[in-house]
Amino acid sequence: MPYSGTSLFPEGLVLFSLKGATYEMLEDLGPGHHGERVLSALQRVKDKVVRRVILKALPLSDSAAVWKEARKRLEEEIQLATFLRHPNIACVHGAHKAKGTLFVITEAVAGFSLNTLLDVAAARGSYFPESFMLYVGAKIAGALAHAHTCRSAQGDPLKIVHRAIDPTRIRVTFDGQVKLTDFGVASARLPGQRTTRRPGTRGEVFWASPEALLGQPEDARSDLFMLGMVLLEFATGKHLLSAYNLLPKDLWVLVPEGETEPLRSAIARMRNAWRGVDPEETILRAATFTPADIEAATQTLSEPTRAVFRKLLRRKPAERHMSALTLQDDFAKVLRVRGSFTARMASQEIQAALRGAGQAMAEDEEGPKSLRHQDFITTEPSPA
Repeated sequence: MPYSGTSLFPEGLVLFSLKGATYEMLEDLGPGHHGERVLSALQRVKDKVVRRVILKALPLSDSAAVWKEARKRLEEEIQLATFLRHPNIACVHGAHKAKGTLFVITEAVAGFSLNTLLDVAAARGSYFPESFMLYVGAKIAGALAHAHTCRSAQGDPLKIVHRAIDPTRIRVTFDGQVKLTDFGVASARLPGQRTTRRPGTRGEVFWASPEALLGQPEDARSDLFMLGMVLLEFATGKHLLSAYNLLPKDLWVLVPEGETEPLRSAIARMRNAWRGVDPEETILRAATFTPADIEAATQTLSEPTRAVFRKLLRRKPAERHMSALTLQDDFAKVLRVRGSFTARMASQEIQAALRGAGQAMAEDEEGPKSLRHQDFITTEPSPA
């Protein structure tokens, strides 16, 4: 979605040239994680468009401490990307300095984010098939298995954790391939550095793991929980950390004795980190949801799939899948029983959903039944 504010780069501007190709400004997508501008650009060779790319642009001339820190983060992202070569992870092509600006060149994954597909499901009035969700889950679990087990050239574990998995960062291409994008706030132990990211919750508050929300250490199992929440909503429309009809005062009653003050501290910390967002309900829900809530959220899914989610969405990391590889295996086992699901089938499902959404919108004089908003995550169409 184009940025509605004032862009520093006009459309059509040639931002820089590199290895015989020019990079032409297409649209400004808004600010990134570290204050950089995120741009959509066209790569041209001899006036022929080769592909669309995503650029992260950050000024080099500003000496303010905040910009120095931002440049350090982008440079670390580039370094991290050299280890993340996997068919289900979007590529970072490299970086270039021009006109006083650092540009990071990343793959623009054509197709649809899961967030967009949820909008399509809302317009159509039904969700995508369970097998589609399992297919996406297996692919992203495979991508995470690669990231989580990456090692340096010296053989040292990098301990990469994505930390920002949400519906906008998982994309399905037009031909049904699945990609995980944007490791821009990942934590890792890069060679020669103690850590690449400060502690604290990153990504969207609404998709963070309980341990991240409560100020506890994150690890690979935190990524798995976030993936589980995304997949649950993709298949059912339910968000595990939504309190539905419970008010914050009702949730406080559920807080175990002795945990009130730590929760108040966590809420205050998150309010400071995420200005304009009140995380109280989400944090309280993260601290109080039970296995019964997981049962209720997954009730429309098949029993084998529910069994996977029962483990995947446990509040305590030690009770979840111990690795992305074991999660990938579990998704694959359920898929084998249900029958194969291929990239071609994913593409066909998306096309059918788009046709259904278009028909539903045409029949409704007032337009689509609902447009999803992060604060309105419980009013969704009935599952298919």
